[in-house]
Order: sequence, then structure tokens, then C-alpha cells
Amino acid sequence: FRLPALLGMFGGLLIASSVAAFVAANWEEMPRLMKLGLILVSIIAALALAARLEAKGSDLGSDAAATCGVLIFAAGVALVGQMYHLPTDWPGGALLIALGALAAAFLLRSDGALILAFVALTSWSVGRWLEQKGAPHLPFFLLYLPAFWLALGRRGRFVHHVAVLVLAAWLGLVPGDWINGRFDYGIAVSAVFVAVGALALDRGLPVLLTAFLPWGLLGLLVGVNIELIRILDDRESRAGSAMVSTYLGYAAAVPWTAVLALLARERRFAWPLAGALLLALAIPVVFWSGGVVKLPGKVTVASLVLLIAIGLVAAGAAGGNRRLTLAGSGQFG
Repeated sequence: FRLPALLGMFGGLLIASSVAAFVAANWEEMPRLMKLGLILVSIIAALALAARLEAKGSDLGSDAAATCGVLIFAAGVALVGQMYHLPTDWPGGALLIALGALAAAFLLRSDGALILAFVALTSWSVGRWLEQKGAPHLPFFLLYLPAFWLALGRRGRFVHHVAVLVLAAWLGLVPGDWINGRFDYGIAVSAVFVAVGALALDRGLPVLLTAFLPWGLLGLLVGVNIELIRILDDRESRAGSAMVSTYLGYAAAVPWTAVLALLARERRFAWPLAGALLLALAIPVVFWSGGVVKLPGKVTVASLVLLIAIGLVAAGAAGGNRRLTLAGSGQFG
């Protein structure tokens, strides 16, 4: 049973929060050096305990202690910044936390520390994105790629899904004005995720890559259904145009879909799925042409959505993949 591991992880979280609460409650009464010393001693004690537990073969206990140490370090970054009146730069603080969490994840093989590193990386990138008013934050990959490499060797599925979701979050910020929604770009990114995940599942590639499949399917269904709803609105049905990010998305989606169709071992599974992805990519093209303002264009989009659902169900049935079958059934709904 994993109950002892869960209790250990909860214990680590409670210890980290109690240290932060103790320091905060006695903030005014404690000398500055005492505050700094307490933070450092807590971090060292937690990481030393993690190393000892790992040496004794308690990987889960080591993970809990390392996660506790990283959380105390994160609280320490904020407290030290406040103590010494450092310039307000919370994305920079998130970067420091990410560096510390990555170090702990690498040295102690801690899944919890790696998850915290991914969360801190996302905070850092979002902060810089806001400062740059929607410009892509490319330095994100300087730390994301090492973190992704570490996640490839982990067995925890939660780590795999977090790694994929963090990448999806960064890609979602690329268009800049995400509030107004660019569903054509989202469909392209989702198609890439589905193709990568399906190919990894078919070819036996690293398990982390298979986590792209469920999130890609979710994004694909959301994007396609929004396009289906748009045909009912005369204003939304008007001819539009693609952004630069959309062209980049299609430049990745079309080749990856072709790779899935050509390199998959189980063709009965890959070809219907690749066909469904290509049909999904065709929906925005119909909108861009302006044909959806009239009834034939609306019927075309609805027909494409129906064919996508059929393709997903066929791929799921041929490959024995319940996620694809459920996605196709959900699309029918």
C-alpha cells in the first residue's frame, strides 16, 4: 500500500508550512541572523534526512524529506528578500526556487522536488511573459529541457503529466493575446500532442511521452467543439486569418501527423487517428476561407466534426485504446 508514502509526504508538507508559520509569527521578535540561520538549518536538516533515507533504501521517505526541504527553501527565498529589502521581482524569485528544486531533484532523485521545479519554472515564465506584454519567454527552455530530461527517467505518472502540462502552458502563451482565444492554434498544438503520444504508445518510446496523448485529446476536443459552436454565430462565422503562431503550429502538426501515419507499427490504429487529426486541422481552413457564413460551409464544418469522432472511435477500437474511444464517443455527444 502507498499509505505510508502519502502520510510521509503530507508530513513533509506540514513541517515545511509549520516552519514558515513559526518564522512569520515571531518575525518582529527574532534577530535577522537568527531568521536566516533557522531557514538554513531547516533546509540542511531536511536534505540531510532525505540523503540518509535514500541510503537506507526508503525512496519514498527520501522524496518526502527532499520536498519538505525545497518548500522551506522556497519560503526562505521570500523571507530573505523581505529581510534585506531586495527589489520586488517575483519571477526572479521563482527562478531561484526552480534552480534549487532542480538541484534537489537531480541529487536526491526526488519527484516532489521535480514537480516543484516545474511549477516554479511556470511561474518564472508567466512573470516574464507579463513583463514583456505577451512576448514568448524563450529562456524558459534553458531550465525546462534539463527538467524534462530528469522526468524522462522517473516512473511517477504525476511527474510525467506535470511535465507535459507545463509545456502546454508555455505553448498556450505563445499567441500573446490568449484571452481572445486562438482556437486554430490550439487545435494545431493539440494535434502535435496527440501524434507524439500515440506514436510513443505504438513504438514503446519513453513512458513520459505517452502523457501527451490524453492532454492532446482533451485540447483537441475542446478546440473542435468551440469551432462547432462558432458556426451558429454569424459574427464568429466571418472569414478570418491565421497568426504567425498558427502557421508555426501547423508547420509542426502536419509533419507529426504524417510521421504517425508512416512510422506506426499498427496501421489500423494510426491511420484513422491521423485522418482525424488532418480533418481537425482542416476546420480552421474552412473558417479562414469565409465559407462558414453560408449554410454549405456550416454543414462542412459539422460533417468534419462528425468524421473526426468516427476516426477517433475507429482508432480506439483498432488499437484497443480506451482514451481514443472515449474521446470519439464524447465528440458524438
